[in-house]
Amino acid sequence: MPSSNRDRAGRTARPQAPEIPSELTEADLPEHDLRDEGVYLALAFGGLDLTDRAVLAAEFEGCTFTHTRLTGSNLRGALLSDVDLKNADLAGVRVRDASLTRATVTGSRLTGSVWSSCTVRDTVFEGCRVDMASFGYSTFKDVVFRDCNLSEVDFQEADIRGVRFEGCNLERARFHHTRAEKARFADCELFGVTGVESLKGISVKTTDAQGLLLALANAMSIEIAD
Repeated sequence: MPSSNRDRAGRTARPQAPEIPSELTEADLPEHDLRDEGVYLALAFGGLDLTDRAVLAAEFEGCTFTHTRLTGSNLRGALLSDVDLKNADLAGVRVRDASLTRATVTGSRLTGSVWSSCTVRDTVFEGCRVDMASFGYSTFKDVVFRDCNLSEVDFQEADIRGVRFEGCNLERARFHHTRAEKARFADCELFGVTGVESLKGISVKTTDAQGLLLALANAMSIEIAD
C-alpha cells in the first residue's frame, strides 16, 4: 500500500516497489519468446525485439524490461506482477483482461496503447509517454502517474478512484462515465478535458483549477465573456 509520507518536493511517496529478485536470468530468443500461456519468472528481457507478438494468458513475475520493444503486440489475459519496465517501448500495445501489479514503469512509451478491462494495482508510471492511450473499463488501485504525458488519454468507464496525477499533461483527456472520487491532481495541465462532469469528488490544486473550470463551463454551455 502507498505510504502517506511526502518527499522533499511535497509530493506523496510511491506505492510499494516491485519485489525484483537480486539475480535475474538474461532472457534470449527464441528460448524466451512470448507464447500462449507462457510463464516467465525472474527474467531480464533487456533490449529484445518482441514487437507484433500475439499471445494469450502469458504470465510474468519478477521480470525487468529495459529498452525492450513490445510495439504493436497483443497481450490478452496477461498477468504481470513485481515487474520493472524502464525505457521500454509499448506503443500500440493491445492488452485486454490483464493485470499489472506492483510495477514501476519509468521513461517508457505507451503512445496509442490500449488497456481494456484491465486491473492496475500498486503501480507507478513516471516520466512516461502515455499520450493517446486508452484505459477503458479498467480499474486502478494505489496508482500514481508522475511527470507523464497523458494528453488525449481515454479513461472512459474506468475506475480511477484514489489515483494520483502529479505533474502530468492531461490536455484533452477523456473522462466520460469515469469513477474518479478521491483522485488527486497536482501541478497538472487540464485544459480541454472532456467528461468533466464525471470528476465529482476529486481533489485539484488551485493552480490547476483554471483549466478544469474552463472544461466544466464548456460542458455546461456557459459562455465566459471578457
